[in-house]
Amino acid sequence: MLRETTSQKRIIVWNALGSGVYALSSFLLLIIVTRICGSAEAGVFSIGYAIAQLMLTVGVFESTTFFATDAENKFSYEQFLAFKMTTCIAMVIASVVYTSSFGYDDHKAAVAYSLCAFRLLEAFSQFWYSSFQKLERLDIAGFSTVWRSILSIIVFACLLAMTKDIAISMIVTTFAGIAWEALYDIPRLNRIKRIGKPDFSPKPLVALFVSCLPLFISSFLSAYLSNVCKYAIDAVGTDQMQTIFNILFMPSFVINLFMIFFIRPTLTKLALLWLHRDIKPFVAILAKLMLLVAATTVGVCGICAVIGIPILEVFYGVNLDGCLIPLLVIMLGGGLNSAANVFYNGMVVIRAQNGVVIGYLVAIAIATIVAEPLVASQGIMGAAIAYVVASLAVAVSFALVFSFVFALKLKPANK
Repeated sequence: MLRETTSQKRIIVWNALGSGVYALSSFLLLIIVTRICGSAEAGVFSIGYAIAQLMLTVGVFESTTFFATDAENKFSYEQFLAFKMTTCIAMVIASVVYTSSFGYDDHKAAVAYSLCAFRLLEAFSQFWYSSFQKLERLDIAGFSTVWRSILSIIVFACLLAMTKDIAISMIVTTFAGIAWEALYDIPRLNRIKRIGKPDFSPKPLVALFVSCLPLFISSFLSAYLSNVCKYAIDAVGTDQMQTIFNILFMPSFVINLFMIFFIRPTLTKLALLWLHRDIKPFVAILAKLMLLVAATTVGVCGICAVIGIPILEVFYGVNLDGCLIPLLVIMLGGGLNSAANVFYNGMVVIRAQNGVVIGYLVAIAIATIVAEPLVASQGIMGAAIAYVVASLAVAVSFALVFSFVFALKLKPANK
């Protein structure tokens, strides 16, 4: 039975749970693959997952936050649904082209394609998520995310244990997710907001494409930036090295998890504050988010320094001797990346999407130059250093661009 109304407490709780389980899902999937199939196969899974995450940005087209913060209702739900269907078709085409370009053998390619299919479902589900968010029902979106993620993890683990085949297990898991959306997400959204047939009118589709293009480019570049070190390991390292780097990278999701938890509930409020040029509370929210980034990063680094390596070894069953310093360096990079994410969302709200691209281009240029040589000479530590350097570059760039555009857009109001 659907609650007709909700409370802020319920929204916060289910949004937190949804964000938490979603962030932990990749962590758990890698544990499952490592435990059942071994570290070499986990390396194949990791690079396939990295490719799928990059392709996810094509399907999402960074339109979720844009639609949820469309305070002026320039676009209808039907227009956004049509746009989402179009970007998902583009994701299918991009996945085939991009994965084929690596020249992988049949097994590695099949794993990558199956993971792209799994993330395609996630891309389309963002329509339901952004719609619930815009209707101020993040509690429903969070509830759905929790149980869809749990269902996916259980189905994947059971099938992988029986078949030892990542591709087959992931394809069946994708169909389980489709069933959940058909039975839960669609009926509940229709009870709150009746959605008509997709509206493929060219004008709003083009307008959405133009509006979201800078955000898509930035999200694509962001995902590519996160993968640069993994591509470097794929090129000059081993599957086992790929597994170790991804294991060390996992705790950084804790920082991102906390920031997702804190940022998402503020987006609609930030959009309304900016619409009415209520600057003091707008800046105060961003300042609080930055303090939370700093506190979370320090806390996570402290915990990782004491018990991080032993816990990761217990979970994954992989020897991580000598990996403490790389782990802490990666955590620092995660904190810098979360700080950049605060400025990123700020730029989305003030509609300064073009400025986002600058920071990512600077960071990717730096990471591309340093990643392979560092991995070749210093292995895991080299990959960690490349990641933190790139994260610092994007955080500083975003801060500078946001400050400049923010000041520029306020000038007419001050005259």
